[in-house]
Amino acid sequence: MASESMNLTILSPERRLLEGATVSSVLLTGSEGQIEILPGHAPMIGTLETGSFRYKVPGDTREHRGVISSGFFEVHDNKIVVMAETLELQGEIDVERARKAQALSEQTLKEASLDPDRFKKYQLKLQRAVIRQQVAGK
Repeated sequence: MASESMNLTILSPERRLLEGATVSSVLLTGSEGQIEILPGHAPMIGTLETGSFRYKVPGDTREHRGVISSGFFEVHDNKIVVMAETLELQGEIDVERARKAQALSEQTLKEASLDPDRFKKYQLKLQRAVIRQQVAGK
């Protein structure tokens, strides 16, 4: 009989958000797009892109949401380990700061003299700012 739950660990260099938490589903933004991980998922290792993540706890109707900016994940034997460069839970997002970062990024990207590295840097900052606002629901 298949298990109806998994263990989820989410880590960043600054903190351990979860360690071995019992969850019923996880949604991550991988390099190939969004991936939903359910109990019994095949083993895999993947790369995370900047994006939202969600997980559900059995018996809880709420969906826990947040933002991750790049990292890796591994799925094996109903265990998921997420190692993210940065992460924020929905309630931790400073929406005003995200709006200011979006405005600065948009203004900087309009400069014709941007070198390719700086252009990419501000593209990623803009993406992160927009995603943070979306996850915060503002």
